[in-house]
Amino acid sequence: MQPLGTVGSRTERRIMNNSDNKAPANQTTFEKVLQEIHDLHNKKQSDYGRPEQGDPFANVRASEDFGIPGWLGAVIRANDKVRRIQKYSRGGTMVNESVEDSLLDAAVYFMIALCLFREQNGIST
Repeated sequence: MQPLGTVGSRTERRIMNNSDNKAPANQTTFEKVLQEIHDLHNKKQSDYGRPEQGDPFANVRASEDFGIPGWLGAVIRANDKVRRIQKYSRGGTMVNESVEDSLLDAAVYFMIALCLFREQNGIST
């Protein structure tokens, strides 16, 4: 398990590299977490999305190849993160990522699910 704050965790890298912190000093903790989620999503774009094709959700939308709507595919991925957190909360260990990493990843997946749900149902913001 990589505990919160261990060198190498997303949390520690963020703390050690304050140059990534774009949050204004008067921003609330909640707003800082939202900014962190935004930054995390953008960083992962290069690995998973297809920005060159204009589809930041290409990897999640791939569930449609199996007959599963993209928004539901995102919920399934978020559920994987929730299961990790449940295991940890019951006294288990987390080997590959910290609890905080799993919480952030789940938040991103749920936000992607909302975007794809709205897209599928013609709901504009």
